[in-house]
Amino acid sequence: MKRLILLSALLFAFYPLSAYSDQWKLFEHRYEYKPEDVLQATKFVQKKGYWEGFKDDKLAGYVFLSKEWTSKLVGYSGKHLETLIGMDTNGDITGVKIIFHSEPIVLIGLKEEYYLNFIKQYKDRNIKEPVSVGKEISMDAITGATVTAVVQNSIILESARKVAEAAGLLKAAQASGKKLSQKYAELTWEELKKSEAVKSIVVTTKELGLEDEGDYIDLYVANVTPPSIGRNILGDVFYKDIMSTIKEGESAVAIFSKGKGSFKGSGFARGGTFDRFNIEQGSKVYLFTDKDYRVLSGIKAEGAPAINEGGVFFIKDRDFVPVLPFKLTLLLPYRLSAAKKEFRSFRMEYGIPERFLE
Repeated sequence: MKRLILLSALLFAFYPLSAYSDQWKLFEHRYEYKPEDVLQATKFVQKKGYWEGFKDDKLAGYVFLSKEWTSKLVGYSGKHLETLIGMDTNGDITGVKIIFHSEPIVLIGLKEEYYLNFIKQYKDRNIKEPVSVGKEISMDAITGATVTAVVQNSIILESARKVAEAAGLLKAAQASGKKLSQKYAELTWEELKKSEAVKSIVVTTKELGLEDEGDYIDLYVANVTPPSIGRNILGDVFYKDIMSTIKEGESAVAIFSKGKGSFKGSGFARGGTFDRFNIEQGSKVYLFTDKDYRVLSGIKAEGAPAINEGGVFFIKDRDFVPVLPFKLTLLLPYRLSAAKKEFRSFRMEYGIPERFLE
């Protein structure tokens, strides 16, 4: 048994677990469940994709399985983190229960109970409000399992918001009737920033409680699908290459930064998932993998600063509406001491300016 655990730990250190799905069945965890585990109700009525829960013949809320709504969101192991979720009629989460996962948290020194304690934080959170790992949701319980935490957060929020739309608690995002302009105008870096075609989050070392002075990270975001934004940021050759990669209805977002902090991290090299940022629009949470990404090493617009790292990330989901705003959440891990790893999250909203629409 000791040899098996040692071999498992070595494989875990160097390869994504999805490549060894059969070998990792030892680490699968499945739990029994019933709807009343996450919602206090005396009667449950099956609907399409969820249950309605009633108490004294009054609608108390909804219960649903995440696999019905977010099956494409998978954890480090390459499998969906099947979750039972309860929500009342105000959009407050009444309970969350893991019913299946095969995350390798036991291999990195974490107990199964820590994972279960992590998800208890979602009780009483309202799905209409921002809920981010590193801000509203603490990472302390599972510090060494960032991918698991970020994916689990996305599964809970997206599943709940989709059910809220289906039940009439939330309205689905609707396009305004406008579309992206295909016209091109040459723009400098300052013009791109002034027009808000490029927006940024600046996080200082002081905000993180670090002793060094200055900016920890200056993170820039831009939807580079419109030519007047994309060609100026990427250059003609790279822009043409990017546009030939995506299909009609898909989008490309450039994210790049300067400073000592990293928005990419190194987790995507092992597990494939970028765990330090995500994009939200309406009920959807968009996570990115190494398959949705091209390296961006520099900005072509006149006057642009040198960058430390960058990428062009593809949004292939047809539910994404490029003419509507989206929110980007940045999760930063940092150390105040050798023994203590901290996490903080930061948010910004981005929308394509009117001048790039028609």
